[in-house]
Amino acid sequence: MSKNDGGLAFPIAIDMGNGTIATHHGMDLRDYFAAKFMAGRAAVPGSVDHELDAKEAYKAADAMLLERAK
Repeated sequence: MSKNDGGLAFPIAIDMGNGTIATHHGMDLRDYFAAKFMAGRAAVPGSVDHELDAKEAYKAADAMLLERAK
């Protein structure tokens, strides 16, 4: 079973001006939530265990996605 990634966070479409549209899917919402958690954690003095912080970030992101689905 794959993780719920929450869908796309920042998809964009760019008109290339020659009749074509280029798309970029951006990051998924799970990664965005985890990145926001990591940014907050990095702001706390003494947070030095980045591997543990990353695991916690994805646990928090998964919890946010579950709450969002309610």
